[in-house]
Amino acid sequence: MKKYLIYMLAFVSIVLSSCDEKEDYEQINSQVVDAAGEWWIKFSKADYETGYLKVWTFNTADDLATEMWISDEGNWKDIKFKCPVNISALTFGGSNLDNVNSESIVEVTNGKIEIGAGLSTTGVVTDKISFEIKFSDEPGIVYTAEGTRKTGFIEDEH
Repeated sequence: MKKYLIYMLAFVSIVLSSCDEKEDYEQINSQVVDAAGEWWIKFSKADYETGYLKVWTFNTADDLATEMWISDEGNWKDIKFKCPVNISALTFGGSNLDNVNSESIVEVTNGKIEIGAGLSTTGVVTDKISFEIKFSDEPGIVYTAEGTRKTGFIEDEH
């Protein structure tokens, strides 16, 4: 029994001595951090509306303050394109945007992010996103996109 006690004390000593104090890491933010995030968005047109679909906005590899990726990761039309953004105004949009997941060219208009202007499905105040989107392979059709930033609460997951 004494042998097992010695082994247990040795193990605890090793575990405790290997734990260093938590280091402070500098927080690294991208240039588009205020516009970046996970969003729950509905896409609609005259006779069509999706349920809430997850869409991401995030920085490009160059981490420029003037462009961001918009991607639905295959949740809707498999969109993924770089879109011009104005971070100080929290607006975005552009034309002739290459959808890297298809042959389609995308146009985004009236894109905006409103801090604290959205309500999740359970009533949690969060950020709101809205924009209009057109695809070259669907001439004349304009989809309206509206949604809210992911809150992190399981009750708000769709």
